[in-house]
Formats: sequence, C-alpha cells, structure tokens
Amino acid sequence: MKYDNTGRREQSEENKRKIAAAAIALINERGYDGVSVEEITKAAGVSKGAFYIHFKSKEDLIEREIKIFYDDLKSDASLPKAERLRFFLENSINHIKKSGLKTAQQWFSHSVRGSFYGKSKLNYDIRAVAEILGDEKEAKEAVSVYYGALNLWCFTDGGVDPAAIVSDYIKRSVKND
Repeated sequence: MKYDNTGRREQSEENKRKIAAAAIALINERGYDGVSVEEITKAAGVSKGAFYIHFKSKEDLIEREIKIFYDDLKSDASLPKAERLRFFLENSINHIKKSGLKTAQQWFSHSVRGSFYGKSKLNYDIRAVAEILGDEKEAKEAVSVYYGALNLWCFTDGGVDPAAIVSDYIKRSVKND
C-alpha cells in the first residue's frame, strides 16, 4: 500500500504561505533590515527548520514574493507594448500605494543604501520592462521615470500622482510596434 502524503504536502504549503505572510507584514512594519528569520518564524508559528525547508534565506523569500506578485501584473503579450507597459507600471504603483507611504519610503531607503531588498526589486523591474519593450536601454529609461515618480510621491508625502507621471511618459516616449 502506497503512503498518501497529501496532508503533509498541504501542511508544508500552508507553512510556506504563513512564513511569506509573516515576513511581508513584519517588513512592512519594521523595514527589511529590522526583521530576522527568527522573528519571521515566530510570527508565522513555525520552526526555523520549516523556514529553511522552503527558503535558502530571507533574501530568497523576498525575491520569490516580488516575482510572484509582479509576474501576475504582466499583461497579454498580444497587446501593444505601450498598453502592456502602462498596465504593468500603473498596477505596480497602485500596489505600492496600497502598501502605504511609510512602506514605500522604507523601500526607497533600502534601495539607496543598496540592500538586497532594494536591488532585487530594481533588477526585477528592469528585466520585466525590458521584456515588454524589447530593449534594455529603453527599459532603464522607463524604470528611471517610474522610480522617479514614486520617489516624488514619497518625498512629497503623497502630494504627487506617480501614475500620472508614468502615463504621460508612456504617451510621449513609447512607440507601439
């Protein structure tokens, strides 16, 4: 008789979800550098061993979460590239705004300091936009505008609409094929 490990797999996936949710909540509250793996596992109610079964490191977990969320934002490849870029960047902005101004300000602080958390998101954004535009130089320009708009939003405590800036850039600069 073959052993049915369905329950064990389900528990493992549940632990993985709890770890990710706890990590995101703690990082949003205290910033990436202010949270340890031990604190994540305690908040998730799992052992450190359970963490390391699913993730190599805190960096690995964050990179995975960035990829999962932003991969979901990639739109239909049959759409014109300006529409695909608008969809990706505007939904990204909306997600960042929903996370809150404080979280965005912490993220920019990490980016400026060059921590993994900031670098991972930047590298992902450049790759994703290059995939949409088909050109790395254009992607770096678009991501610069996107980051600049988000930075203005942070510096003005929400007084600037980053989506409007990005939308205007796309209208003026991105040519459809």
